[in-house]
Amino acid sequence: MNRPPIRSGNPMIDACFDLCVDILLWLADLFGVSYNTINIWIFCIIWPIFTLVLMILVVKQYLKIRKLKQELKEK
Repeated sequence: MNRPPIRSGNPMIDACFDLCVDILLWLADLFGVSYNTINIWIFCIIWPIFTLVLMILVVKQYLKIRKLKQELKEK
């Protein structure tokens, strides 16, 4: 059964979604994998790793800033 795509009713959101799907399809074709595979790689593997790395960097920077503030208070 071929159903029409579900639309949000907001043309800007629909255009953004369509663009993202087109990019995923292009990446899938570029790497020779399916849409589902590239979707899993990006949203289940790459994005969580990237988020975790950013969280670690934020904590490291927070600790550095706290250490520097304490050093300034001691002077």
